[in-house]
Amino acid sequence: MMELPDHIAALYHRCIQGNATAAEQAALLQYLQEPGHEEILRAVLRQGLREQKPLTDLPPEREAAVWQAIIDATHPPLPVAPVYHMRWLRMAAAVGISAFIGISSFFVYKQYRSHQAPIALQTPLSPGGNKAILTLGDGRTITLDSISNGQIAGENGVVKQGNGKLAYLADQAEAVTIHTLTIPRGGQYQLQLPDGTQVWLNSASYIKYPTSFHGRERKVEISGEAYLDVARNAAQPFIVVSKGQRIQVLGTAFNLMAYPDEAAIKTTLINGAIKVIQAGTSKILKPGEQAAVSNRTAGIAITTPDLDNVLAWKEGKFRFYNTDIATIMRQVARWYDVEVFYQGTIPEEEFYGTIPKSENAAQILDVLELTHKVHFEIKGKRITVIPGPR
Repeated sequence: MMELPDHIAALYHRCIQGNATAAEQAALLQYLQEPGHEEILRAVLRQGLREQKPLTDLPPEREAAVWQAIIDATHPPLPVAPVYHMRWLRMAAAVGISAFIGISSFFVYKQYRSHQAPIALQTPLSPGGNKAILTLGDGRTITLDSISNGQIAGENGVVKQGNGKLAYLADQAEAVTIHTLTIPRGGQYQLQLPDGTQVWLNSASYIKYPTSFHGRERKVEISGEAYLDVARNAAQPFIVVSKGQRIQVLGTAFNLMAYPDEAAIKTTLINGAIKVIQAGTSKILKPGEQAAVSNRTAGIAITTPDLDNVLAWKEGKFRFYNTDIATIMRQVARWYDVEVFYQGTIPEEEFYGTIPKSENAAQILDVLELTHKVHFEIKGKRITVIPGPR
């Protein structure tokens, strides 16, 4: 395999890391599409794909067909809408190489698009945004995405800030009440607890917490998915309760995924140390480890997952690696607030890739269809998953 020219390698890394300007992205795309640069395009794609699924997994004859499809797709332009062609090139060659779901999508792209208009151009489904409902101690509810910044009337010490964040001032001397911050499907929000702990909440999640922490521990309850950066206080451990699991924290950052419709609770430690307690069993995690508690098996299973996959939601991305279609569609349902149904026997296919959550849902489904393993029908807010090509 040829090595990338130094200036192209540097530009490529800036692009996939998200640090390139629009002009730099355009320059890389233009360079890769120039006649005579097929081998450089090949090297770029090999490098990007290796991060998701090595091309060595393909038989030689399949690999040759993939590369030919890539070259054919860039010379001349595909007979589709220019904006979509540029979106595909951007995903395939520069900014989002990993945004392709599955190696086979390269091979089928030209043939598929020559006969079928993209779902994205037919039925857009807008992505979620900063949405949350705050339930106060007296039962009143406040929709946070519809109020102006500043202090919330009747609740001293509570401040609704901009950019989708609710913040509490330092512990107050007033009576403690219990608040619940609920993130609906199609929403996300940030929360600063009164002890300074930072919480990022994903769609279809909630956190229940006191307005002031007193006593021997700081205790909250979480359902759904949340990333927590816990303020250190050795004298007052931070406790997270979720679906019967208990996490004890002194000061650390970790991700908790505990959706009711997922098979396991997954707690991933980013830094510091935490103890996961479940049904009388406990495990102390090291940074980079994940504890999984399943309804199907007893005990706590420890693994070392890809942290980029775990934290992709917090960074505004869907990232799939060895991910089945049902898992993907549960994420789609939460973020786009849609209902998902299945028709027939869905193949147990593994998908790979990274797609920005800022895309509408139809763009994601359009890319998934490129594998020819599934296709979709959209009627309003209902998505039906159907096996095989369209």
